[in-house]
Amino acid sequence: MSPVTEQWEDVLRTHFALGEELPAVRAAAVFSAESGFFAIAGCDGEDGRRYFRPAAETGEQLPHSGASDQACLEALWTAGEQAGPAPLVRLGEVVWRRESLEQVKDVVTGNELDLVLLREGDRSMWVVRTRQGLCIFALAYGDNEGHVAEARSFALDFDSFLVGQGY
Repeated sequence: MSPVTEQWEDVLRTHFALGEELPAVRAAAVFSAESGFFAIAGCDGEDGRRYFRPAAETGEQLPHSGASDQACLEALWTAGEQAGPAPLVRLGEVVWRRESLEQVKDVVTGNELDLVLLREGDRSMWVVRTRQGLCIFALAYGDNEGHVAEARSFALDFDSFLVGQGY
């Protein structure tokens, strides 16, 4: 594991450690086109990798199945812009359906951010994509809509933190 990866995983773990007793975010990750998933952490010391790393091929063919992380994530932003069903994307061992795609402004920098809500059954995940090619993931803990809203805030706050660090 590179020193940069260890640093960012420590930062994510610190964010979890400073959180409340019943966390709203179960796992978080940061992805870049250059490094792939370079920081992943789960709350309470859980290994968050299983939520984000591609699963071994199961034979089931999905849009972008077997594609690289970058191609798979690019589908979140481009597929489904035309009429038709919401795009499906595989993260970890789960097939997620994009529920919404919106553009928001970063409160610190004023930069445009793409914000996607993914759903699978009673699970929700927010993904924020910056113009610098970074994606921040925040998996909500449980199906509580309050946790979903807090996971959204976590992803946007962590984006602001990364901007403050020069990313």
